[in-house]
Amino acid sequence: MQINIVRPFMPDLSEIADDFAQCLKTGLVTNNSPHAREFEDRLQAYYGCAIKPSVNCNGELALYHLIQAWKQKLGYGPHDSFEVLVPSFTFSGTINALVTNNLKPVFCDVDEGLVLDLNKAIADSPEVKMILPVGAYGNLVDLEKLGVMAKSQGLAVILDNAPAFGSTFKGRHAHEYGFSEMISFHATKIFTSMEGGANIVNDPEIDELLRRLRDFGQYEKVRGDVDIPGLNSKMTEVCALVGLRNLDKVDFILSSRAENAARYVEFFGGLESRGLLRTMKIHPDVVCPYLYFPIILNEEATAFVAHMQAQGIAVRRYYTANHDLKFYQGRYREQHLSFTNAIKDNLVSLPLHTVMSDEELEYLFTTVGSYFGG
Repeated sequence: MQINIVRPFMPDLSEIADDFAQCLKTGLVTNNSPHAREFEDRLQAYYGCAIKPSVNCNGELALYHLIQAWKQKLGYGPHDSFEVLVPSFTFSGTINALVTNNLKPVFCDVDEGLVLDLNKAIADSPEVKMILPVGAYGNLVDLEKLGVMAKSQGLAVILDNAPAFGSTFKGRHAHEYGFSEMISFHATKIFTSMEGGANIVNDPEIDELLRRLRDFGQYEKVRGDVDIPGLNSKMTEVCALVGLRNLDKVDFILSSRAENAARYVEFFGGLESRGLLRTMKIHPDVVCPYLYFPIILNEEATAFVAHMQAQGIAVRRYYTANHDLKFYQGRYREQHLSFTNAIKDNLVSLPLHTVMSDEELEYLFTTVGSYFGG
């Protein structure tokens, strides 16, 4: 049996064909076109946010612009720099978005939830102006504790919640705690529009900047004048259409993932109780929809990866320790990375799809069990 690492949940072609044909006929396929605007309206209704989410062509550029907007809000120009507390254990896109904004990451540790360890991430220099936690695998930091910490240390907060669509803390989304967050709609993510991303913010000034930044930074359209250097980061109509049809099914997507995740938690909890591995710890107030299912082995993961792949089950060595990557190694400051260094070579992410058959789940569990001799 073959189980891929991802299986995007997509609408049928028949669900978008007529609307897309009309887009092609009218030529309104991008540039804040009708379905992109409708997608923003529907996202606002789903999240219940006061300010309409702004959608982008992908999550990386959404995050890039969110950092860019906050940098401007804090009074810094494009050539200015400061330090940002960020987990080393994340996807490199998080760090890339900081560095391409001419900011300096301070690599921080994660805790047993594989999210930023708020007890270790400290503004230990006047150069630290921002903190950027990541919603790893859909897990979240303690958002109340984050708010207290950020206020006491005078830090702006941006959340890279690319993998955390549908995640909540005490029944509330991250933006409801006053934070700016980015969510990705890439094909690998929990909720997808094929490609895309959105920023959800509470500050009208940040929102206005974001809408200009995705359109080259233009503040007027007659001559296309700009007062901040933006990019062309707008969402296309076909992506918005896919997002709209998937939003119709969002309850099914999240409930199905929750059911599948519960079976993973039960199975791997049994292995953990035998001391064979460790699993990601979820704060009791967090609802985590699980983008992949990460496990931490007691040994370096190469043999386990080979075993799973030989049986047709794709797995990932994901995330990674960015402070060890070729470009970043030795280039920026590090803080207390003991847990990250202990797990970085032992962690493997297993596929967890929205739709999985009983046969697939049992095959995956049996294959994992055979690695441990039973």
